[in-house]
Amino acid sequence: MVDDDGGARLVRAGQLLADSWRRFWFDDGTEEIADRLAEAGRLYDSVAGRAAPGDAAPRDVETADVEIADTEVAATIAIGRSTIAAFALRLAVDVDHDLNSGWDWDEDGPPLGEMEWDEDGVTTALADQSAAAARAALDADPDDPLVPLQLGHALTWIGDREGAVAAYEEALRRDPWDGTAHERLERLEVTPAPAEPPPPAGAGDPISRRPYGFAVLHEQGRISHSDWFEERRLFGTLSAARADAEACLRDTGDLERELLDGMLKLELEIHRPGRPVTTYDLIARVPDAPDTGPFDIDWSGIPLDQPLESPLPPGRLLRMDDSACFYGPREPSAVSR
Repeated sequence: MVDDDGGARLVRAGQLLADSWRRFWFDDGTEEIADRLAEAGRLYDSVAGRAAPGDAAPRDVETADVEIADTEVAATIAIGRSTIAAFALRLAVDVDHDLNSGWDWDEDGPPLGEMEWDEDGVTTALADQSAAAARAALDADPDDPLVPLQLGHALTWIGDREGAVAAYEEALRRDPWDGTAHERLERLEVTPAPAEPPPPAGAGDPISRRPYGFAVLHEQGRISHSDWFEERRLFGTLSAARADAEACLRDTGDLERELLDGMLKLELEIHRPGRPVTTYDLIARVPDAPDTGPFDIDWSGIPLDQPLESPLPPGRLLRMDDSACFYGPREPSAVSR
């Protein structure tokens, strides 16, 4: 079992990975990603019992306040290490050595065998490490498509078409509606098995397929006239999700209320194993008065006092709606929208 301090370290490691993902997305501060990946790795090692004493995580990181089973700790660490290796490969390709010829890593994935253009072989070891870390984590969460996609990307970069196809097919087995896995198979000239269409809007909330209970704060923030930044943050308690939502509204400062809807979208999703996902539009719950921020959310009718059964282990990463999702609140120091 791991205690609450260990849980805080796992959450902190995930926050460092989330910050790295944002830096990739904004193409801003990418020179600092390597340090964040190294720190996340040290935190995972410290929980696994291999770091020097005193390498502690901040005490103010909220966890689910429960001890975590050893198997769940090992799974969280394995998935985190796979993500570190995947990000290290991406950093070398996209930033350090400018080997990206215009494709999008998040939506497209790498072209098959693109590593052959790496004449200096700087990504060879990184691609091998990414594939090895993903294979080590492949069974850590058999319901989530994140790790199979990471494996598929590494094998595609290496040029292992057969292995990449198998990895992307595994991702689709776990999430039949994952758009990136579909796109990757089509680019590899494989026709994905047809999936049942998701329920249309208004037809009822989907049933949560995950074995965990958790909250998702889905934030979309306007960054230009036509562009939005979007991310989903995971929480094992509804109180932690509430605190993060309120922090998002505080970040709007003295914005006028009539402009809020056009600048920020904020939804709370509550996932309970085998039950319909419930979604709340939090911006719609901001009263019309006062005319300017800071704003409050009307939480009445949202069951914040009901615990989440089988709570998502602290620090666990998931892939949902074609995006990696990270556990815990957005840090105040995160790359700004």
